[in-house]
Amino acid sequence: MLHVFVTAFVLGLVISIPIGAVGQLMINRAMKYGLSAGLSIGLFSALLDATYCELALIGISLVINSVEIRSLVQGMGLIVLLYFGYKNFRPKKELSVTDENSSTAPPNNHEQKWTSHLKYFPVVLMATVSNPTMLAFWVNMAQVLRSSVLTDAGVREFTLFSVGVGLGSALCQYIVLQTIRHVRLFHLPKRRVVIQWVSASIFMFTMAYFIYHFFKELLLNKM
Repeated sequence: MLHVFVTAFVLGLVISIPIGAVGQLMINRAMKYGLSAGLSIGLFSALLDATYCELALIGISLVINSVEIRSLVQGMGLIVLLYFGYKNFRPKKELSVTDENSSTAPPNNHEQKWTSHLKYFPVVLMATVSNPTMLAFWVNMAQVLRSSVLTDAGVREFTLFSVGVGLGSALCQYIVLQTIRHVRLFHLPKRRVVIQWVSASIFMFTMAYFIYHFFKELLLNKM
């Protein structure tokens, strides 16, 4: 049991490095509104990682094999992502900086209760569902796991493994946010602008891939 959990935990750490759309949104929220805002997105993402893992391992993912349902869900997700991305990355007027200390951290008034960050869950959900590679990744990973670590395993072992993946993913998000916070990447306005542009560029590249895959699948299904 222990080696199953450890394997799952390490897998969660590796697969959740924030280089995709959700990761960039997490970093951007943390930069603008503080650690709790970014971490809430990271935790929601970790929860969905665990959920996808569980669904793939027990085989329920085969239920959503319908092309029409998949296209509809991806289309809705793309609309939400585009809207949120526009609001998140559009240029905003910033207060004049009088000294270096005034830009060392996000305003304290943005550190709100955790319940105020529940609004990010639908965004993370749509971003995850809209990712055309997410389901394929976990279905293929489940086949590998069933033939190696989880041979002759049941629902209990599948659930334990999924929990391990979720915890590993959550720890990865926390480490990334704390690293960004402590190396003072965002403490100087120029650095913050550069990182915002990099974050926005990665987000747009990811969105372009999602849109390309969405229309490619639609065209292939019409032929």
